[in-house]
Amino acid sequence: MPTGLIRRGGAYSLRRRVPMDLIVVYDGRKEIVRALGTNDFAEAKRSHARLWVELDEEFEARRATLAVDPDAHIKRKLAEIRPLLARNANRDEPSAEEIECQIEEAQFSLRMCLEEEGEYERRELPRQRLLALLSVPNHLLTPEEQALKDLISDARFDVEKAKSALAKRPEPVQSPVPARLPPARRTAGIGASFDDLIAGWERDRSPQVRTVAAHKAVAQWFVDRTGVSNVRLATADDVRTFRTRLIEEGQTAANIRTKLSRLRTLFGYACEEGIIDTNPAANIRPPADKRPGKARLPWSADDLNILFSGPIHSAGSRPIRGRGEAAYWLPLLALFSGARLEELAQLRRGDIREEPYEVDEETDGLAWCIDINTGPDGNNHVKNAGAIRLIPLHPTLINLGFLKYAQSNSDPNALLFPDLKPNGEDRHGAKWGEWFSTYRRSIGLNDSRKVFHSLRHTFKDYCRGSKLEERVQRQLMGHAPIDVGDTYGVGFGYADLVSGIRAYRVPRLATIAPPASSLG
Repeated sequence: MPTGLIRRGGAYSLRRRVPMDLIVVYDGRKEIVRALGTNDFAEAKRSHARLWVELDEEFEARRATLAVDPDAHIKRKLAEIRPLLARNANRDEPSAEEIECQIEEAQFSLRMCLEEEGEYERRELPRQRLLALLSVPNHLLTPEEQALKDLISDARFDVEKAKSALAKRPEPVQSPVPARLPPARRTAGIGASFDDLIAGWERDRSPQVRTVAAHKAVAQWFVDRTGVSNVRLATADDVRTFRTRLIEEGQTAANIRTKLSRLRTLFGYACEEGIIDTNPAANIRPPADKRPGKARLPWSADDLNILFSGPIHSAGSRPIRGRGEAAYWLPLLALFSGARLEELAQLRRGDIREEPYEVDEETDGLAWCIDINTGPDGNNHVKNAGAIRLIPLHPTLINLGFLKYAQSNSDPNALLFPDLKPNGEDRHGAKWGEWFSTYRRSIGLNDSRKVFHSLRHTFKDYCRGSKLEERVQRQLMGHAPIDVGDTYGVGFGYADLVSGIRAYRVPRLATIAPPASSLG
């Protein structure tokens, strides 16, 4: 809905703030409300746009013809507060100098308010452009614009939901503590509200800022749709109710799956901390995705052979948007390490290093590895604490000359792929990922379910096929441990990861040509 378009009693009206410097002209009114005389949304939008322009012209005309003093509202306020400043029952009458000083402070404060109001008015056009995204089909928007559209839609829904809940809220009544409230448990200082739970989870798990925000949002969605704000009171029936509400609101199966997964994570942490005994979301599954062919699929051997026989890997082609050697190495690194795109895109030269390990009781060894970490400044994007890990370098990558490429620059802090430029969220792989989608289609890989991230699914499948133990697979891929024995350094050390990577095979993969820079 456009800014300032409101609905009252079934009919639409326009509501607009009066500019600060014109409030005195409008006899102190701070906003203008004009009825549009229709209950049809499309007609209301047209009338709203027309009337908005007319008000712009009216504002300018009043400024021009009445010669409005831009400081008139400040002077009026000063006239109102001057007597108040002069009175003080608790001490002697202030001096003229003190009054003038207080007046100057008040004038400065009011002028700052005026500047803020002016800034608000100047952002009106960008706000209108952002709201215009709501009427644009998703396929015409960039991923960033689609994400912004989602945020705007979610925020508007949350506001309307809050208003509706507030209007329907009954008068508070005193009631005893609910019978199903369990006895106090050992909670390590964590309260029973979702805010307290998320604060503890953030402290112990150290997830990314955006991950924390996403889990806070889904917790609020759950509270809004079930009325359950105490973690101890949540039941499986409440989670089912939450799922039903999402379905009724038209949320996609993928979106519901994501929200249930985040909710499951929070309740799982509550179980670990002894706040609740069982995870009420553990067995609640999302609805089936009825949209045909939307699930991601792993790449087949035929797909991989088409990819690696393309011009980049067979003819040394380096498209500008492919960002130099990143075009060659990133797909191979993903296939032979299982790492995520951003984990690879943000690597530095020093992250490719040798790691010692114990071969047996009498023999030590060294193996090259990829060190997935938070970076020298702590700002690298890792999904969670479990994503920080060492991945031994697969022999295929070494044979193709990856070590030679990684050691071509002696500065350990230099980016491994310096041509990858970060986007607005400081992600080095985002723009490259968009290019890769275009490139794979250009060589005949048109299945939209097989994207770059599908190489991670492929790695998982080939790990199973190579008979790697599940715990080794999870550590290589940076998945959260299932139990205490699954944590790094307890169930499996680096030697087991080295053995696992060396056993990893990609069946029926054709010979891949090394990059031209490593030939000769």
